[in-house]
Amino acid sequence: MGYSKNIGHNFITQILKIIFGVFTGVIVARSLGPTGQGYVAYILLIFNLLGGFGHFGLTSAVMYFQKKSAFDRSQIYSSNVNTLSLISIVLVVLVSLARSWGWLLDSYSTVYIVGGLFLMVSTIFTSHHQAWLVGDEKIIQNNNIGLIVFFIRSLAIVIFWLWGLLTPLSFFYIMVATMLLWFIIIQLALKEKYLFLLSLPVLKAEFKYGAFGWWSALFAYLLLRVDQIMIKQVLGVSELGIYSIAVIIAELMFLLPTAITSALIGRLYNLPEQDNGSALTARTIRLSFYVCLILSFIGILGSFLIPLVYGAAFARATWVTIILLPGVLFACIPRIASPWFYAQGKPHIHLWITFSAFALNLGANLILIPRMGINGAALATTIAYAVYGVWYVIQLALGEKFGFAALLKPNLQDWQLIRNLLPSALKGTKLP
Repeated sequence: MGYSKNIGHNFITQILKIIFGVFTGVIVARSLGPTGQGYVAYILLIFNLLGGFGHFGLTSAVMYFQKKSAFDRSQIYSSNVNTLSLISIVLVVLVSLARSWGWLLDSYSTVYIVGGLFLMVSTIFTSHHQAWLVGDEKIIQNNNIGLIVFFIRSLAIVIFWLWGLLTPLSFFYIMVATMLLWFIIIQLALKEKYLFLLSLPVLKAEFKYGAFGWWSALFAYLLLRVDQIMIKQVLGVSELGIYSIAVIIAELMFLLPTAITSALIGRLYNLPEQDNGSALTARTIRLSFYVCLILSFIGILGSFLIPLVYGAAFARATWVTIILLPGVLFACIPRIASPWFYAQGKPHIHLWITFSAFALNLGANLILIPRMGINGAALATTIAYAVYGVWYVIQLALGEKFGFAALLKPNLQDWQLIRNLLPSALKGTKLP
């Protein structure tokens, strides 16, 4: 599958998600209000954290070993699935015990916890299977599965809203049910040979390699979410509800890196040995940065519509969004460029940069949230994001010998690639 076609299809996928996601997001915000929005946002944050990182590095190693190791595919796949099953059982027991002892989510009823456990396990397996498809460059198939689930989720939200049944609990279970559906569909689509085995050599190699990716991804996630965790603890769920709307709007810019990253990493793992992918990576970074720059200006102007669209209760999200957007612009760079370090077998570099940015964000939030509230959280995050992005550019330009011009100066070939993206994406594309 062509690289341009994969990116183009990713763009179409993300544009559709923006359009329908904003529409359903407004419905949810108006129906739940700041308190309900914050209440659901927090429990989703916790179980998405557990589901996204409950693999402990296994999923982070999938593409590298799938494509660049001598292990048999069936051994890798089967060992991973069986190991993730055991991990899921352990996590379910641990979360249940922590909840019963009052250590975790004690303000949420049992019905939320049960749904959260299904969400967690479904996310663990869905993330693994997505990595498997991306490793084979089956980007469009992966996108189409995600779109089917996304449209079903959006339709369910609209139906519940029209029936007057959209509450924090019903919205939460829509998220749970559609993630479970996503897992079922992608499991059926994968069609990999399954064996009842655990290959210790495979698992040892994957966990050793994947540890860097796991810690990097964990710190990257916490870099994006530590502010919300702290807001909930310091300021309460209502303030978190307002802040979460600003985060959702600002992070729409991340849909561009999401559109590019899966295609880029799939291409890097499938390049000929004589091509290390540096030219491809540099061109992708510089094009994406300027597109994100334009989107950030549009986002700043659009943020003034928040009180009108979401309601007066969310008016303070306007300035939070404006503060967040410059930081999100810089954070787009690592999200796009991180596949380079994984494909080159250098995940430790990404880990170090990400950890440092997370530590800076944590420290800044500890200082600014008590003094400035949610605006302080946004400022702390923007400072950390800016350091994150600038450090990445310097590392690539000097440490990886890309050069600053290759990363920042566009050329005629870039514009030709942009012209080809949409036609390439539409050719042969079947949207659900």
